[in-house]
Amino acid sequence: MKFHFLFEPHKLKQYLVPFSFYSKNTNGNSVEIINEDFKNKLISKEFSEQIASKLASLSVEEYGKQKKKILSNYNKINFSQSEETFLKIYIKPYFYDSFRSFFPIISSIKTFHRVQTSNNSFATLPCTFENEITPSLSFKAEKNENEIILKIFAQIDDWSFEIQPKNLFCFLLSNNNVYYLLRRQDWNLLEELLKYESFSSEEFTSKIYKSLKNYPTDISEIFEQEERICSPKPIIHLSEISGDTLLFIPKWEYDGHLVEDSKDCFEKYEGTRLIVYKRDKKLENESITFLRNAHPKFQNKTNFYLSFEEASHKNWFYNFYQNHLKDQFIVTGMDMLSYFRYSTNPIETQFDIKKTLDNEVVADLRVSFGKQELDLKNLQKIIAEGKNFLILKDNTIGVLTEEWLDQYGMILRYSNIHENEISFAKWILISSESILNAKKELRLLVPENWIKDWKSWNKVDDILFEKPSTVQAELRNYQQKGFEWLNLMSQINAGTLLADDMGLGKTLQTITAISLWLEQNPSSKFLIICPSSLIYNWKKEFEKFSPNINTTVFHGTDRNLPHFIASESQLLISSYSIVRNDIDEFLKLVWDGIILDESHQIKNYDALQTQAVLKLIGKRRILLNGTPIMNNVSDLFPQLSFILPQLFDSQAKFKKQFVNPIENSLEQNQMEQLRKLTSPFILRRTKEHVAPDLPQKTESVLWCEMNDDQREAYETIKNQVKENIFVEIKEKGIGKAKLGVLQGITKLRQVCSSPRLLKDENDFQTSSSVKVNELIDLLTGNLKDNKVIVFSQFLGTMDLLSQEFTKNGIRFLSFSGSTPSEKRMQLVNEFQDEKSDIQVFLLSLMAGNSGINLTQANYVFLIEPWWNKAVQQQAIDRTHRIGQNQHVFAYNMICKDTIEEKIIQLQNKKQFISDEVISADENFVKNLSEEDISFLFE
Repeated sequence: MKFHFLFEPHKLKQYLVPFSFYSKNTNGNSVEIINEDFKNKLISKEFSEQIASKLASLSVEEYGKQKKKILSNYNKINFSQSEETFLKIYIKPYFYDSFRSFFPIISSIKTFHRVQTSNNSFATLPCTFENEITPSLSFKAEKNENEIILKIFAQIDDWSFEIQPKNLFCFLLSNNNVYYLLRRQDWNLLEELLKYESFSSEEFTSKIYKSLKNYPTDISEIFEQEERICSPKPIIHLSEISGDTLLFIPKWEYDGHLVEDSKDCFEKYEGTRLIVYKRDKKLENESITFLRNAHPKFQNKTNFYLSFEEASHKNWFYNFYQNHLKDQFIVTGMDMLSYFRYSTNPIETQFDIKKTLDNEVVADLRVSFGKQELDLKNLQKIIAEGKNFLILKDNTIGVLTEEWLDQYGMILRYSNIHENEISFAKWILISSESILNAKKELRLLVPENWIKDWKSWNKVDDILFEKPSTVQAELRNYQQKGFEWLNLMSQINAGTLLADDMGLGKTLQTITAISLWLEQNPSSKFLIICPSSLIYNWKKEFEKFSPNINTTVFHGTDRNLPHFIASESQLLISSYSIVRNDIDEFLKLVWDGIILDESHQIKNYDALQTQAVLKLIGKRRILLNGTPIMNNVSDLFPQLSFILPQLFDSQAKFKKQFVNPIENSLEQNQMEQLRKLTSPFILRRTKEHVAPDLPQKTESVLWCEMNDDQREAYETIKNQVKENIFVEIKEKGIGKAKLGVLQGITKLRQVCSSPRLLKDENDFQTSSSVKVNELIDLLTGNLKDNKVIVFSQFLGTMDLLSQEFTKNGIRFLSFSGSTPSEKRMQLVNEFQDEKSDIQVFLLSLMAGNSGINLTQANYVFLIEPWWNKAVQQQAIDRTHRIGQNQHVFAYNMICKDTIEEKIIQLQNKKQFISDEVISADENFVKNLSEEDISFLFE
């Protein structure tokens, strides 16, 4: 029996499956019409496999699945409208995307459509679907008595016709048995406009006309246009922002209408007249020029604002207003300003040290203006907000001078306060030299000779401490400075964070310092804690640079800490997990020094591992980490608590003081305060500044264009994920929906790597991967004679690449997080061997981004982008480090027009935080706003 492909457009309006099959069976003089539903079995029978796979997206079975899924979501949420309304809202994108995907195919299929010819009569006629032409819309507004009628026209090539409801079927436009697919925005607009038969003048001007701005629209019959020219009145409006900023807003008044943008004209409606005001840009520009010349901070600006301090400095505002501003502008908002009233009494301070406890200072502090003594907690709050003034009880303003803030600001900001008694960590004194100069009693807490050495270290390159003769290495200048800094800080019992770029020799600088301290006291016991994968790296480095030091690896099942304590061994190397499990044993010893390598391992303050490490007792404390901020500023709190106990009162206070203001609004003031407070104890140097002889490194994005199969898979998954995510956000709120967001993002990123990673999506298991194909082409072509590092985040991607490498005869090594540490070093050594014929080292990003040296390679490929650019940089720096003598080329493989491209843009925003605090996946998602999420899935 021969079936014909039938399209029933009226069903599309009801969001029912609009396709079916029909057959004519002639029996004598009678004709029997047989209809069959649009089911997968018959679709596969009637069409080729390629065409059938496309058409099946709107089969009866697939429609049923989508409907069931949507109604399931309806039952989960408290939706105010009916089930039918909910179904139509969420089934519409499914229908549109289905049609858009198979429109190119259906245009080549012989198709009939069943159309209504009269009220109750239908005809079956041949029809076509035009894939090459997309209609464009235009509008004409006509007046009908007191109403406005909007006519809608479709333009197709050289001719146009008026669109009537009878030839519009949702997103399909029909004309002479030909169907055209509308753009999504056009369809949505028409769907809204066709709800109305006519509009009042007010409705049309206030609502409808705005939505037609991007379309050709003829309004000549309903509005009479008039151009009006008049001279404006310049206005300056003054207002206060956030209680500490004065804002100057230039405006111009034309016939009672205020404007403040930079457009050449503006429109106003007066009844049926459209008034176009042509603005006097010459006069307006003269006003702007006058304002830009009023203050150095205003030059070349379009927004004009000053802090209260800047506005009142040398009575600037008062003089400007009296002598210039009120003569050039109408000034508004002056009656709302109330802060230009100053106390005539200078600030007075009484500061007396009561006692010192270990690293804590307790003092009595009293601050007053005349007879008005200040509440210290309120003063602390004002300083924390970055203000330099406060309102006194007599409603005058007390000014905190720069000199006073230099001496007391930092101490008061980070003190615990009880009435007039303050207590603070002595580390603050290192960050605030002015208070040491002002208060001689405080200088007793920091030795005079140490201050002299500290100033010398900061200013000159003279050697302060000789490198121990037992260290078998020549230190570069910056490494000598780093070794000296470690020793200087240890002299005042201050911990340190050495945050040099990867590859600059943090290990060597640390070994040199330990060697000096062991030279001074050979019976000392030092502890190095690192990821288990780096334990043997450390042992190897000590054997290489300082073989006289007795080292013990504390790992595995036969570990015995009492034996180490009783032995002549001077250095214990262990892992974070071992310390966590054996913490009671480790607490039996007061260590002469504790070194944490890859210290972001304790970034989670509440983790058992972190809490165990923070309990350790050590005279010297050193952190080593090229990227101490892995996800957000809160990563620093436990690390700083380890090296500078008592500096921060609590995690909650640290979040309130720094994390929230920095990450929520990228607050520069708080960022600067954190950097000023911690800068003496954090040393960071970049390759560009200290190792100019290191070969050049070029980082690029390798854009990958998906083929049709992979793009189809991506768009399908994106629409599924997007629908589910925003239903979940609406149902649970953005906070509780973050897990679903992360899962959705991960799924899309996997499609970018290879659709075959989605094991539960059978339709995509034969889809190719542009990234895999591109990489194989490079490795077997231009790079066949180069050593290459390949990083991936997904084990599934690593498995696919391994298969492709083997198939193409590419010699490779591979390890992931499950590879034992001993095996990792064996693989690294094999790859690094100059005689090795291994071309590629395939690594999981998080397992292979630190602690290994791969300088034999000079090409690096990152298969997927990672949220934290610093982690990516660490991975690249496995090759770009001391010992590299080739130009390093690093490529971030990004699929164009996908979520990966958007991740890069969000990366730049998040990287700002890390770069600013330390100068020179899931946690990221927690910081995404709903706007960020919409951006990722748009």
